[in-house]
Amino acid sequence: MPQPSVLYDTLLILLKQARWRDRRHLSTLAWMVAGLLSSGWIALDEWAPFVAGRAQFAQSTVRRFSRWLSNPRIDALRLYAALLRTALGEFPDGRLFVALDTTMLWGGFCVVQLSLVYRGRSVPVAWKVLRHPSSSVAFRDYRGVLGFAARLLRGREVVLLADRGFIHVELLRWIARTPGWHCRIRCKRGVGLFQLNGKKLALRLSAGEVRYYEGVLLGAARVPVSLAVGWEKGAKEPWIVVSDEPAGPETLRDYGLRFSIEEGFLDHKSGGFQWESSKLRDARALQRLCLVMAVATLVLVCQGVAVAAAGLRRRVDPHWFRGLSYARIGWNWIRHAVACGEALIDRLVLLTAHDPEPARASRRQVDRSRWMDDLPWRYVFLFAAPSTT
Repeated sequence: MPQPSVLYDTLLILLKQARWRDRRHLSTLAWMVAGLLSSGWIALDEWAPFVAGRAQFAQSTVRRFSRWLSNPRIDALRLYAALLRTALGEFPDGRLFVALDTTMLWGGFCVVQLSLVYRGRSVPVAWKVLRHPSSSVAFRDYRGVLGFAARLLRGREVVLLADRGFIHVELLRWIARTPGWHCRIRCKRGVGLFQLNGKKLALRLSAGEVRYYEGVLLGAARVPVSLAVGWEKGAKEPWIVVSDEPAGPETLRDYGLRFSIEEGFLDHKSGGFQWESSKLRDARALQRLCLVMAVATLVLVCQGVAVAAAGLRRRVDPHWFRGLSYARIGWNWIRHAVACGEALIDRLVLLTAHDPEPARASRRQVDRSRWMDDLPWRYVFLFAAPSTT
């Protein structure tokens, strides 16, 4: 039998941090992640050439992957939770920011995902694949995702960030009764907002202004919330952000972190893994396929962070300042390490979410961001600038 690849050996070590009922399941996942990182495609037949094993035909390897993805004994979230819990074991930050969003596949599947906001990108925490024709989902559709994340992150302070499609009364009540959880959720302008005296709240705001409201009652259920409202000049409409904590400048800034999950979806689709090239059309198989991408993302981010912390970023990032995401830096380093015999990480570790060197697309962007940082909040409304690929 040919010697397994360096990447496969590394993944095998990293994946052993989860408890596996069958070692063959562990080995197959390691080969799938190695195939994904080597080929850059999520299609099963693209992974077969990178597998070293007893199978003589590529078709046999593809069938092996297909059986793994259809195996009901493999609990994707439980296995991934063990890996993520290990990576967060030394995470020093007092608060975690997690973003909740959906993405569509082929117009027939909706993926609800909760992700950790981390240095301009997102790392998957939990997900659910639904056979659903729309990206709009009800609270009952993602209640299990939140419950799983709450158990995984028990003992930590968590701030949930979500867009207008998640302004559900049930979600706000769940936040209120879940210890340590808070929220920043964008609100639709048509949703009823009332003052404590029962009168409808009139949001009189002009472009370039920011205002904060306390003691607001939301919707027919009259859920008590705080509001941060900001309107950037040139934007079609303002941000109306609902918070369970007193509103202030940090409320809008926190909500701006939500856009990192959209960058994460882009990485999984056209910007990286080519998710929509998968030929799978079964929700349960897609649920396990998300595990392959989640593990790959976690490995790439941990590798990229380790490379930057060791002062080796510029060996795989051609920019003077950081111009690539940590996932892309990690991916470049893996290719470099396999080709040149460099070392790969031997454990999964996520350092602080505070980024010592935020990514910049150009020097002009650096100069513009410094100018904006010098302005007071009441004169400028900052939207989160996504990092580059």
